[in-house]
Amino acid sequence: MVKDSLKKFYEYYASDEELMYYIQMNAEWNENSFNKMKQLARDVMRDYADEDYYPKKFVVYFFREIPSVINIISNFRKCTHKELQAGYTDETYLCMIADRINQLKEFRWEFIKSLEKW
Repeated sequence: MVKDSLKKFYEYYASDEELMYYIQMNAEWNENSFNKMKQLARDVMRDYADEDYYPKKFVVYFFREIPSVINIISNFRKCTHKELQAGYTDETYLCMIADRINQLKEFRWEFIKSLEKW
């Protein structure tokens, strides 16, 4: 039986606001999508903590999508007009991106550690 948390994660994954899709289409960071992805994924990890496995599509997200996001944003070199209007400079934007890369790596590691239960 598919749990509600996984259904919500899959709805997010198929939406225009999904982090990888958003970055590819807009060539800019989306903090709201990032936070939503983390929350939805943590909900799934919590709900499946006592199960024997995570669904394959969920596992693939951590081993394909997150590394791809890291790769794409690692190549960001300056902020867009939208970020300039939000108060970023190229330097502060790249610092924020570096921090998000670290957070994505830590989140991926959090998921990998959750696999140790098996």
